[in-house]
Amino acid sequence: MRVFLVLYAIFLTLFALTSFISNTLYQHGYIHLNILFYAEKALLAKAGEPPRLENLGFVYPPFAFLPFLIIEDYKMVSPLASSFLLTFFFSFLLKRFQGPAYFILLFLLLNPLVLFLAVYRFEVLAFYILLTLSTVTLIIHLETGYSLYLFISGFIFGLCFFLDFRSVFLIPVVALVIYLGTKGKHINYRLALLIVKLSPVVFFVFAWLYLSWIFTEDPFNFIKSPYSFFKSEPLDPSLFLIKGSFWQSLEYVIFRLLAYLPIILPYFIVLFNMRRYRPLYLMPVYLLYISPMLLLFFSVYFSTFFPTYYYTILFVLFALSFQASFGIRAGKLLVFSFLLSLASSWLMPLYSKEENEKSFVKFFLKGETINVIDEYQRVAEVLKSQGCRKTLIDDAGGFPVVVFFGNPKAFYLPYMYEYFTVLSYPKAFADCVVTDKENALDTVSSRFPKARMGILEGYSLIYEGKRLNVFSK
Repeated sequence: MRVFLVLYAIFLTLFALTSFISNTLYQHGYIHLNILFYAEKALLAKAGEPPRLENLGFVYPPFAFLPFLIIEDYKMVSPLASSFLLTFFFSFLLKRFQGPAYFILLFLLLNPLVLFLAVYRFEVLAFYILLTLSTVTLIIHLETGYSLYLFISGFIFGLCFFLDFRSVFLIPVVALVIYLGTKGKHINYRLALLIVKLSPVVFFVFAWLYLSWIFTEDPFNFIKSPYSFFKSEPLDPSLFLIKGSFWQSLEYVIFRLLAYLPIILPYFIVLFNMRRYRPLYLMPVYLLYISPMLLLFFSVYFSTFFPTYYYTILFVLFALSFQASFGIRAGKLLVFSFLLSLASSWLMPLYSKEENEKSFVKFFLKGETINVIDEYQRVAEVLKSQGCRKTLIDDAGGFPVVVFFGNPKAFYLPYMYEYFTVLSYPKAFADCVVTDKENALDTVSSRFPKARMGILEGYSLIYEGKRLNVFSK
């Protein structure tokens, strides 16, 4: 009972902190646009015209949308989900950590990159935590031989696919680990372990392919779509030059690891300390432990990586989990590395290429942030004040307008069957038209190039912003 109360108090503390940060930044005009993107897709699924599950698009991992279908206040979704995940992760380590366990909680609470993920990117944090737990439970199975841990590890690994499709890159690694960890066993036994471990992720992958085929008529739509998950994040232009090259990808990964070194130093210290402990075959353990590096390599190799500093949190979670699981003593060097990691997490993101994590950390250190929602809110107010009953807009970039307007039925959007009919001759259907001047994929601006300059036949310009133009009949 005492443990439950402690965990409940931790959950409330985490939720109070993350929700406070979320609301404070929102009052200053900042929110990660991914939050509004997921909120808009959930709104289309629940209140679209017609409301259908397929309005989600089936191009992003579904678990990113799931909480938005349940929780109305989109600002609270990530703090609530992340608080639960971090509390669960802490409870998992609490039984294994031999030192002062609350050091872990304090370290995570003070780390701005963890807070950034908790406040805005819960799906990334969930992927990192589940991948870590899947790896640790597989090691427990290799130590004890209990099949229950193998089943749990396989199921968690399968769930990772619904958070980040790139988790399939690690399937060969997991298969190799089971092969190496069962040397001397009968082939039937080894195959049984492989089936138990990999059947959940294989099942989830084929289930997703089937659903994509049913709803989009293309099982690989989530890969080929211009709005695909693999194309949703910004990309490092240098990756296009090394895509598919093993040695150049390896060189890039080494460079990134060196750039991340001050933050991920605990990861390498734990790695070198594991050789002192031999509870099982070390080769499978090492292979599992370098999963973050292998995932980084495959992401670079297939050009699906962007150099964010929050990626280092995966390394930090592995370091914490393996240090607890292997009972590695928290010597002075390891403690120093965690302190250096914490300090570096406050400084290095200030020079990040990823504007969101940079703005988040800068707000804490300098009280500065960028207002990313002001123009979208203005456009929503303009549409309401003009009494626009139907508005043509491409929500590839205009999704925040739909969220702030609140009624998706008032828009002609690309998911609707009649969208391209309306786009071909909007005067016959739409009272208002919104064009995005900065988004090259915006179908309305592509159809009417002069609209970027404020000219649209049959309409008058009623709002001109830095990014958006609004036209009314």
